[in-house]
Amino acid sequence: MLSIFFLWINIVLCPVAGIILLLRRSYTISMLFFILAIFSLSGLTFIDLQSLQHPEQLFLWRKYGLFFEAITVLSCYFHTKTAFRDNSEIYKGYGFWISVAVTLFLLAYIIVSPIQNLLFSPDFVEEKIIFLTESGFVVYLLLMIFLVFGLVQLERTLAGLHQTERWGIKLKVLSAGMVLAIFALYFSHSLLYRSINMNYLGIRSVAVLIAIILFCYSHMGRVTDNRLALSRGIAHRSFVLLIVGGYLILLGVVGEGLRYLNVDDARLLFYILSFISILTLAIVFLSERLRRKLKVTLHKNFYQRKYDYQEQWQNFANRVAAGTTLTEIQTSILSFFCEPLACKGAAFYLYDFDLSSYVHTASFNFRRDWRPFAESDPLIVTLRQKDWIINLKENHLELRNSLIESFDDIGAFLVVPLFFDEELTGFIVLGEQINSAEELTYEDYDLLRMLARQAIATVQGLRLSEQLSTARELAAIGKVSTFVLHDLKNQVSGLSLMLDNARDYIDDPEFQQDMLETVGNTVVNMKALISRLKNIKEKPELVIAAVPLDKIIHDAVETSSAKILVEGISALVAVDEEEVYKVILNLLVNAVEATGHDEPVRINFGHNKGFAFVEVCDAGCGMSADFMENKLFKPFETTKKHGFGIGLYQCKQIIESHAGRIEVKSTEGEGTTFTLFLPLAVERFLQ
Repeated sequence: MLSIFFLWINIVLCPVAGIILLLRRSYTISMLFFILAIFSLSGLTFIDLQSLQHPEQLFLWRKYGLFFEAITVLSCYFHTKTAFRDNSEIYKGYGFWISVAVTLFLLAYIIVSPIQNLLFSPDFVEEKIIFLTESGFVVYLLLMIFLVFGLVQLERTLAGLHQTERWGIKLKVLSAGMVLAIFALYFSHSLLYRSINMNYLGIRSVAVLIAIILFCYSHMGRVTDNRLALSRGIAHRSFVLLIVGGYLILLGVVGEGLRYLNVDDARLLFYILSFISILTLAIVFLSERLRRKLKVTLHKNFYQRKYDYQEQWQNFANRVAAGTTLTEIQTSILSFFCEPLACKGAAFYLYDFDLSSYVHTASFNFRRDWRPFAESDPLIVTLRQKDWIINLKENHLELRNSLIESFDDIGAFLVVPLFFDEELTGFIVLGEQINSAEELTYEDYDLLRMLARQAIATVQGLRLSEQLSTARELAAIGKVSTFVLHDLKNQVSGLSLMLDNARDYIDDPEFQQDMLETVGNTVVNMKALISRLKNIKEKPELVIAAVPLDKIIHDAVETSSAKILVEGISALVAVDEEEVYKVILNLLVNAVEATGHDEPVRINFGHNKGFAFVEVCDAGCGMSADFMENKLFKPFETTKKHGFGIGLYQCKQIIESHAGRIEVKSTEGEGTTFTLFLPLAVERFLQ
């Protein structure tokens, strides 16, 4: 009668639980599979009840019952394969499609095959046992394989999650595992004795009842917003074989003991004790606190060293390599710091030079108001002086009035200093431990120091790389600005000379005409400079065209507004007119400044041996041989008091980009001659 009562509870409870889960609107793939398993369980339980109450119609009911058993097992299997993980890649694996193919084949075979070909029961009314044919044995063997792989999937799911994520889903995993385990127990006779014993339906009903209650409680009471994702390459660490082996040994010992004691209803009592022991074991292994205590006990009594440093280093390197940004890498480092000591969260603080304080830069499951730590904070002073890992559970008088005292409400546990180049670059605050009674040893502190050195080296390297990139950008901007200022200086020099001459010749109509032309040319050149700045590139492209050499020279002479003696024979040159104009103008301005406004500057031009040449001669102070050999044409080297030192460097770059060259002859106290060699247009365009 008790078994019938639990069967009726299953028939009523399963649809109610399925409807509740549907109303929660959690329509993930794994949830839909579990809901399908719940409704299928209700139908299966109703069919089993009818089989017990109407044994004369056994084969009629078992035809549907076998189908619902397969639906229940297969739904639970696909639930475990898709639950609590990222399913974006699951459809690309061969294993998934093999399981789908076997599922479709199995369901089709059950539907098509006559039930008498799968099972028989000559005395069902008295024994409630159904025997299997060869084909029926194969069907239940396949179902048992799906059950075992489902349990393996659940264990792999738990092994791949972070310990702080297991709390939210462990009851769901336990409930799904209970359904799979009870069906594995129920089907065990099919493999051992080639029979199905329906006397165990009561135990199956109790297990299903507990599993559904746990699942619904977890789904409604432990909601997690995070979508948990597992790596496809996670190692197949599994205790399933160990559990199965221990279960079989325990099964044999208890069964033999009950038979020896000749206890009434020994078989039913045996399965009840087995179910309770398995449930207790599952609860123990799902408790993070108990797992942590067991791990510490094993380390103390069975291992020479608590940590495998090679493994720790490899895991740390893999975790850091997975990050793409500085924030992601810091978060990965924090999660790795939490694992050895089973801490619930952590926070990263780094020194900010602009604020002159230690500011929060990243966190992992650690929430509070992120006020910065001043350099005068007692915590910072203590870390700088002692370079110790501070255990906040201990009494530290030197930390009074520190901002770290406000971390007590969130259970801050440890402060790990991060030193780089003997300077306190930052620190990590670790949150409360899962097992708060665990005591730390010197090995824990050694591991944290090792991780701290590697962590700050990685983070500081990225920070310095970002600063170097910023410095390079600023240097590039400064370089461009210097060239722009130099061009502006040349334009202003021409206007300045014109203004000086205007005081004496402003009433001369010819001078007025020259003045207007000079101002016009300057405006055109300034507009051209602005246009180039809008489309500036690291290496600007030259606009080569055939241009009369005398035109470029006369434009530069007019812009300079100085006394220039021009003499020569013109030729067509293949150059960028604007760039060569800037070179000649720069040489003229330098020559005028070297000789003074009263001394004339000479320009000779012509062509010889396939090249056009331009000579700019002055009678100025000249240059020493050492300066010409070691400093001339180098950036930021100059003999002028207010010069930028980039004019001749820029001239050399422009001429060489035209496949030309620039030569210089100079004697101290006598003067200097610069000679430009430019390609002729005929030679350039005939090639």
